[in-house]
Amino acid sequence: MIVRWAAAAILPLAFAGAAAAAERHYPVQPATSYRLQDVDQFDPTPVGDVTPKDPAARTVLARALAMEAAIYGLPSVYQYREMFAQAVDQASPRYVGFNRFAHDRDLAGPDYKAFKSPNSDTLYSNAWLDLTGGPVLIETPDVPLKYYTLNFLDMFSNASNIGTRTFGSKAGRYLITPAAWTGEPPPGVTLFRVATSHAWILMRVFAQTPAEVEIARKVQDSVKISPRSLSSKAADYPPPDVDTAGGFFRVLDHVLRTDGHPDQEDALIYRFRMIGIGGPEAFDPARLDAETRAGMEAGFQEAMKMIAASRAQLGAPTGTGWSRVEKARYGFNYLSRATVNFVGLGANVDAENLSFNTFADGQGRPLDGSKGDYTLSFMPPPVHAFWSVTLYDAATLALYPNELRRYLINDRTPGLKSNKDGSIDFRIQHSKPPSAANWLPAPDRPFYLVVRSYLPKPEMISGGWRPEPVVMLEPKGAR
Repeated sequence: MIVRWAAAAILPLAFAGAAAAAERHYPVQPATSYRLQDVDQFDPTPVGDVTPKDPAARTVLARALAMEAAIYGLPSVYQYREMFAQAVDQASPRYVGFNRFAHDRDLAGPDYKAFKSPNSDTLYSNAWLDLTGGPVLIETPDVPLKYYTLNFLDMFSNASNIGTRTFGSKAGRYLITPAAWTGEPPPGVTLFRVATSHAWILMRVFAQTPAEVEIARKVQDSVKISPRSLSSKAADYPPPDVDTAGGFFRVLDHVLRTDGHPDQEDALIYRFRMIGIGGPEAFDPARLDAETRAGMEAGFQEAMKMIAASRAQLGAPTGTGWSRVEKARYGFNYLSRATVNFVGLGANVDAENLSFNTFADGQGRPLDGSKGDYTLSFMPPPVHAFWSVTLYDAATLALYPNELRRYLINDRTPGLKSNKDGSIDFRIQHSKPPSAANWLPAPDRPFYLVVRSYLPKPEMISGGWRPEPVVMLEPKGAR
């Protein structure tokens, strides 16, 4: 039996308070904003906005609005696809219904299908909550492992957590409610709000050794959701479609109707009515003229190209070729939010997992196993829980299959060799090196790296640690 990790219960209160304050920080405004309900000068008209008579002008306007709507809505549409498969479509092999967990019993590998860029440090469990009929009760057990979290994501991918960092590792009971719920929780039950009536729980339970995996599976089975609604009215949910403009916007319109949006976004969402999204009637492209549909198609395609091209810009540059990725705290940064979710759903906040990624070496050259072999050297990240370095195929965004079945190196990697000062030298290449102890296998094509740091210490959150540059040993063409 693993001894309970006591540090989880005694994380410094100042650190916890600072993290909570940071998560709730509102974007600075150049002038004080005001509520429209508090002023007399705002009076909405019952008449819709001007629709240009010129067909070319309608196409231009629809193109701009569709591009904006696609960037805004990508997280909700991509999450909806996963929700539909697990909680709505009873013909899906992944179906379990709402308010019930589906557990992954093994660590993620190259064939992981639920979302892109998964970690391979923890067992995953997924549950989709339907709170339209009222709150649900979640009960958690004592967790005798380094780390666990129930990562709650609203339908726009904004995150909050129940777990080691926020409530400790002791058993707990939590009443999960949508934002507008006004009741009182029962005695001994903690109130925990999520923003939208549908929400995703992505549970992560740390495990690396076979013994830890067995314990993690018991933890999975001990987390209970009550009541458990196992069915849904599939007819009320449109089929998911992330690849076509019509299908994408139909789902976005459905999510806006079902789950709403923050009132600060009223003006933005209102603009989408001109292209049939979020208006008095459900989205139906057949009601739009040909020029508007053409503009929407063009805007959708341009948005997806922009999002895909922005992957390498995720996060703030560290000056070492890596970017520190600000995840699950987006505010009104919609392109950043879309890009993070395009790369991989289920991102966690920095206080849970501070991560860095890089698509290039220290000289700015794209990482590519066919171009050269690489090294990475650094002192391990300062964390309360654990850290890892994971490699992904840049084309598929999936873990790379290899002969060692090694998809990451972390502080538990068997045989990992450290230097006398505690630093670690990684070998990252396609062919097997003379010593495989610190080898992270790479494909003979482009790839990228992610450093994950679970429960980072305050000095790490403040920027006192960053990965060193990835170094190409020698370009293969120069040999």
